[in-house]
Amino acid sequence: MKYLSDDDTIVALSTPLGKGAIAIVRVSGTKSLEVVNPLLKRTISPSEPRVAHFNEIHHLQSLATIDQVVTTYFRAPHSYTGEDVVEISCHCNPLIISNIIENIVQSGARIAEPGEFTFRAFMKGKMDLSQAEAVAEVINSRSRQSLSQAIRHLEGKLSERIMEIRKRILDDLSLLEINLDFSEEDIEALPLDELQRKTTDTIRQIESLIHTYDYGKLLQEGIKLLILGKPNVGKSSLLNTLLRKERAIVSDIPGTTRDYIEASMEIEGIALQAVDTAGIRKTDDPVEMAGIHRALEHLETADITLCVFEAHRPMDEDDLFLIEAIKQHREEVKFILVQNKTDLGINPQTSRALSQLNFPTIPISATTEAGIDKLKKTIKEQLIGDRSMETEEVVVTSIRHKEALERTARSLRDALRAMQENATEEIIAVDFRLALDHLGKITGETTPEDVLNHIFANFCIGK
Repeated sequence: MKYLSDDDTIVALSTPLGKGAIAIVRVSGTKSLEVVNPLLKRTISPSEPRVAHFNEIHHLQSLATIDQVVTTYFRAPHSYTGEDVVEISCHCNPLIISNIIENIVQSGARIAEPGEFTFRAFMKGKMDLSQAEAVAEVINSRSRQSLSQAIRHLEGKLSERIMEIRKRILDDLSLLEINLDFSEEDIEALPLDELQRKTTDTIRQIESLIHTYDYGKLLQEGIKLLILGKPNVGKSSLLNTLLRKERAIVSDIPGTTRDYIEASMEIEGIALQAVDTAGIRKTDDPVEMAGIHRALEHLETADITLCVFEAHRPMDEDDLFLIEAIKQHREEVKFILVQNKTDLGINPQTSRALSQLNFPTIPISATTEAGIDKLKKTIKEQLIGDRSMETEEVVVTSIRHKEALERTARSLRDALRAMQENATEEIIAVDFRLALDHLGKITGETTPEDVLNHIFANFCIGK
């Protein structure tokens, strides 16, 4: 592994950098007490685990006080890493934190690598690999639903499903090998037609998990929401209403937004990156044309696009210009047509023209917020075709997990094909073992070293 010896005692800041109330410096390893105690006014006794003590920490050489702290000792194996751990809660001043870590290193520890605390927890059996990955998911979650799924993964819900599937494959492989052992005596522990039925059922369970990935990816990565419309149609007002704050400049002067504005938000539990663009219209102004060109370029990467029209006015050439763009991209882009300014009335001709495009059309007023709730629900409905995914206890959010499940299912389908072609038990068993190998990469039992390095390298230092 890229990490140095696990005999080393490691130290790192486990809370974000910057000024604040409290920071936590974490020390882990067999020599945690040996390293930390020389720096403390009140030494920690090995017989007092999980007890928080008010303390003072001082320089190793000069004994000058660095800070007043609270120290807590966690005795192996009852700690996050499974090793002896000392947590030092100090005042969150970068100078204090730097001084504490520097003196702990002088006392015999080394700075932890990114993800090394969690890696040690994984190696000590405190969690499997999917749970270790969930630690990073919890930290990086950007919406309520993605956080909820990350916590379920951390609790081991995904691991439980994987272990259930693994047990089914192992049971079938064991019976298959009994058939192999007693083949000369005409003893059949499990008829092949029954094994085919059980294998088909296992494949179905795996495919059910794979089916959740598109929804899981949406939760994990969030989506890009594009807002298009002619100048002064109310795009910026709509963005501010969705954000519940003033992020974009709102003005009656057409063309106020000359370039795009990005803002993060959460709608119906899903993280969105909203992009408010320059007004879409025909113009000879080179600066405005550049903004329009950049706005339309966003169509290539948007997950969903809100096209805003004025509900109370008839269509003009700028609206028709946008409608042409919609028609050009209708196959690859999910559009929602928004009739804004309904508080000023609704023009029947505009409504009919929009209905002919066969996209969801939502009447709203960004000023009074009428229709905004329906717009939010429609955005979610367009993104999540299968609403049953929201009730799934376990959702696959990692492409690594999805690919491992796909390979597992492929190996089982190979085994099924071999059975149907009356292959020998030896050949069938090879495919079952391959399926187990692929499945084990999710939980870490058969994960290659370079993959482990990549996973933990993406963690922050201190976790």
